[in-house]
Amino acid sequence: MQQRRRLISRTPKPVTAAIMAITLVGAAAVGVSTNSVLFTQGDAIAPINPELTTSSLADGNNVLVTDPAIATQGEGEGPKTVKEFHREQPFSQFALTWNGERDIAAFVRGQRPDGTWTEWFDTEPLDYGSDNPNHKKGTDLIYIEPTTTVQVSISGVDVLGPDAANLDAVFIDGGTSDLPENGINLTADSDGMPRVISRAGWGADESLRCSRPEYEDSTAAIVIHHTAGSNNYSQKESPGIMRGIYKYHAQTLGWCDIGYHALADKYGNLFEGRYGGLNKSIVGAHAGGFNSNTWAISMMGNYDVVQPPQAMIKSVGELAGWRAKVAGIDPKGSDTHYSEGSSYTFYPYGQAVLLPNIFAHRDVGNTACPGRYGYAQMDNIRNIAKQKYDSIRSGSGATAPAAPSTPSKPAPAPAAPAAPSAPAAPAGTNPIGLLSQGSTPANAGSLVGLAVAAATSLGLIGNLNNIGDVPVIGGLKLSQLQPIIGKIVELLGNNDISRVWRDVNSFAGAALGNARSPIAHYASATGTPIDYALFDNGIVISNPETGTNALWGTIGDLWAQQGFEAGPLGLPTSSVFEVDGLQRVNFQHGYITFNPTTSAVDIQVQ
Repeated sequence: MQQRRRLISRTPKPVTAAIMAITLVGAAAVGVSTNSVLFTQGDAIAPINPELTTSSLADGNNVLVTDPAIATQGEGEGPKTVKEFHREQPFSQFALTWNGERDIAAFVRGQRPDGTWTEWFDTEPLDYGSDNPNHKKGTDLIYIEPTTTVQVSISGVDVLGPDAANLDAVFIDGGTSDLPENGINLTADSDGMPRVISRAGWGADESLRCSRPEYEDSTAAIVIHHTAGSNNYSQKESPGIMRGIYKYHAQTLGWCDIGYHALADKYGNLFEGRYGGLNKSIVGAHAGGFNSNTWAISMMGNYDVVQPPQAMIKSVGELAGWRAKVAGIDPKGSDTHYSEGSSYTFYPYGQAVLLPNIFAHRDVGNTACPGRYGYAQMDNIRNIAKQKYDSIRSGSGATAPAAPSTPSKPAPAPAAPAAPSAPAAPAGTNPIGLLSQGSTPANAGSLVGLAVAAATSLGLIGNLNNIGDVPVIGGLKLSQLQPIIGKIVELLGNNDISRVWRDVNSFAGAALGNARSPIAHYASATGTPIDYALFDNGIVISNPETGTNALWGTIGDLWAQQGFEAGPLGLPTSSVFEVDGLQRVNFQHGYITFNPTTSAVDIQVQ
């Protein structure tokens, strides 16, 4: 069972494992030419090795916590058992580590000097990095603000039993530093590169990393991330956050170096990440299954809860545009990538995936990264990157204008059903059949891609017939789609898909059945973000333009057969409802009806 990834204040019916709260009281500069790497450093400070200590999760005293957020976790209500540990020296970053595969959900908060607590921060298990079985696994390293006390609520582990001894709590203090006056020294062929604080500028201790980076022949895409954790950090704390992530990735987890190629703080400062040259195609550790030939920029902070500052978006976009020019890729283009497999992606080994040249971590991994507000800024990032890319190509090297002051709508965020906004597919084609012929690769994690796999394996591709004027793949059912990974959707969270699932249960009984997939994310062929979860008898699908809707039974199967959102109907704008004795679902470009008495069906494209 996939552990729940969201804290909520109300008390829904519990369906996940009980959660215990545990309190842990803290006891080269480069040129645009890729033929050479110019290691001319900018301003430097003395290397700093962050303070790191660990404690077994089993080593604490049992106490009770009455925090309302914790009271709603697990079975029952009321105070929850926590554990306490002490660190004399303050720390500011926290993680949990373990060996082997685990399904856990952990939420962390720190105690402020005045005795109050920060909010709870989600520490997602890292779904990227190394597949080496000898390497430790762990959560994100979360910046929680300087403290000597933290609390962590965790599910998937019996913290009062022997299993707690198999996890370690990691405490890191990266310290503070003044930012250097200058970034990496620019050279003649690097005109247009934004100011980037070098590894020497943020105090990287080069003795912590492996001696040689691993290079590849090219960079084909740029991946956008966020680090999660507290957004309440100062400019002087940004270098310390860099040093903490570096040590955790390089030594605690055994990744040899920091996983990202570059990072940006909320003030718009850019930091050099993985060693080896910003203009070189270095293999990173940031998007499992898609680490090869990709280049990562991570935004410091949690952008699932707040909008990324415009200074940050501008810096990220300009760095992405410069790096795209180095790589020779169009910031607003797309290309086909082939999954490297691994346990960190929902794409099986070798699957072709059409991705934007600047895409988000969530497009290839089972994660919310870079957060819903961060994800909503992807088009802004691409636009800024394109302007930077074009300016370098024209020889001006000018910086892009600031990102729009009006924030983008969070993605996904349900809205009222919208009027049709995209042209319907040609009536004489079926996208499942076309994709099965290899005319174009399946788009990132798309439902159509799953349908192609199911229809091909079941021999249904040639079973093409029409309902009205709409071509459908006869015999294809939603229940035949195979989830790409085995963890199921969290049904207790405060997300839109969970809400719709509960609403359907309340008025239609168990119409959808149980969840059989995670909440998956992808972008449609037109770039529209889509979230969905598969159930025994249907699907819940969410899109900022059309809202979150549930389809099941015959209507759900017919929508699948005509090609999901790529078919002539487009996305659903309603869930199943009854009118004049018929079941009906409205779509962007028409509707489907089903007569439960006669089993007659009708598809109308408008």
